[in-house]
Amino acid sequence: MIALIYLLSGCASVPKGPTVSAEKKSPPGQVTVAVLEFEDHSIVANPRAQGLGPILADRVSEDLAMRPGVRVIDRESLEKILEELSLSNREISNPEERLRLGKLLGAQYLIMGGFTSFGKGLRVDGRIVSVEKGLTMGISEEGLLDARNLIAREFSKKIADTLAANAGLSAKAVPETSEDFLRQGMAFEQSHENQKALEMYKKAVALDPKNREAKERLEALLLKELQ
Repeated sequence: MIALIYLLSGCASVPKGPTVSAEKKSPPGQVTVAVLEFEDHSIVANPRAQGLGPILADRVSEDLAMRPGVRVIDRESLEKILEELSLSNREISNPEERLRLGKLLGAQYLIMGGFTSFGKGLRVDGRIVSVEKGLTMGISEEGLLDARNLIAREFSKKIADTLAANAGLSAKAVPETSEDFLRQGMAFEQSHENQKALEMYKKAVALDPKNREAKERLEALLLKELQ
């Protein structure tokens, strides 16, 4: 997980609650998304499904980060606020808590869900929740547990396609701007794919030498790789 908490400038005070930094509001033509770790809903825990929750969250984040106009909040920031608010996925289903969390993060959409392993099978169920409108879109993918990586890829693509269509964004799943490459690099870094993250940060800096965050993340990751 990324060691540094990625919270943009701007603070919001929440009455009778923890003091946390809020994300900036998304500029026109861009949406901010928070992806929660997926929960294991299996009746009996299956060792072959172990660790699938964070894997699904990473894959969804990576696919979303590749879509122009989508900004994904890094997991460290999300987990910090969830911890300070003492919120679980179930509690976030409450519209009031969902709106509270979304405002703190500056997120227009929350993505959450779970997976169920049964025998040799696996089913993944996710929800795309519009923070303010309260609308929920359900996405599912099912297959053999041995093909869990393929299921995760297909599921994350469905999530990204559905969100892009609902938010009126481009469906073209390739980075185009310096900010797009920065977000993609952050997604790769979250899933510990540091070489891919370095490539994205280098492209971000090449497109915009004034992209301070891309420069800082590139330098920090290079130092980390040398250790």
